[in-house]
Amino acid sequence: MEFLQTVLIILIVLVTIRLLWRAFGKIVLKWLGMKVMQRVQKSFEKRTGFNTGQNPFETQQSASTQKSTPLKSNEKKKVGEYIDFEEID
Repeated sequence: MEFLQTVLIILIVLVTIRLLWRAFGKIVLKWLGMKVMQRVQKSFEKRTGFNTGQNPFETQQSASTQKSTPLKSNEKKKVGEYIDFEEID
């Protein structure tokens, strides 16, 4: 009799957990994902000293436009000399 009682309790617990997971699973996963992202963001800020409160693309673009000067249309880059190799038998 005790064996059947134990099996019944285990089944009730499993069914209850399954129903709760169906009802609240998405909310729990979303919350866990947000917590993981916050930890990753804090770790990134500690390692790089970069404040993620700012938009990184805006700061990167503004820094690159200030440093680089645009090439003139008639100005060409000199890449190097072309060398044609021949096979020797």
